[in-house]
Amino acid sequence: MYRAVVFDFDGTIIDTEQHLFQIINNHLTGNGLDPISVDYYRQSIGGAATELHNYLEAQLGLEKKSAIYQEHNETSVNLPINKEVEALMKYCKQRHIPMAIATSSYRKDIEPTFKRLGLEQYMDIIVGREDVDEVKPNPELYLTAVQQLNYNPVNCLAIEDSVNGATAAINAGLDVIINTNRMTELQPFQTLNFTAKDVTANEIIEHYFEQRGSK
Repeated sequence: MYRAVVFDFDGTIIDTEQHLFQIINNHLTGNGLDPISVDYYRQSIGGAATELHNYLEAQLGLEKKSAIYQEHNETSVNLPINKEVEALMKYCKQRHIPMAIATSSYRKDIEPTFKRLGLEQYMDIIVGREDVDEVKPNPELYLTAVQQLNYNPVNCLAIEDSVNGATAAINAGLDVIINTNRMTELQPFQTLNFTAKDVTANEIIEHYFEQRGSK
């Protein structure tokens, strides 16, 4: 049985990716500019999104770009939790399996949503952008999370939704289950050595926690 679980936040616990994509295009079209494509947006998911940030700042200016992310952070609190993820969290809590979040977002930006969803009852640790030198696909977020959990990476399971996030977890030495959403389902996962993809909480529990001989 795995001894700890580390969750991505954006796109995994809640579907912030579709939400942000819509807000970005609302601001672009509202300023008389062309919307970005889904394919272009997909490239930014799970990491620092430097190219996307630079593009928006060049098109809109710093103040209007900042307004996009302010609106996103303020309205994300209304998004529902992923029910499969919630079921897995409840199972882990019942079995006293420690959990953490490893996110490329700033902790301060996700805290309102974190608190509204009541995630403090599940999570022992949150590692965010302000806690590391480099975010995903660099493995530092996951290495920091498992270090704070005081477990070896090979005994930890990561739950991710994106190529950048899964790459970070794999390179940190964790096994990874990828559960995609509409914005990440077409990303090129085929090159990654993941453990499972698009599975339910019950399948995760049955195959990776209840079977004898599992980590």
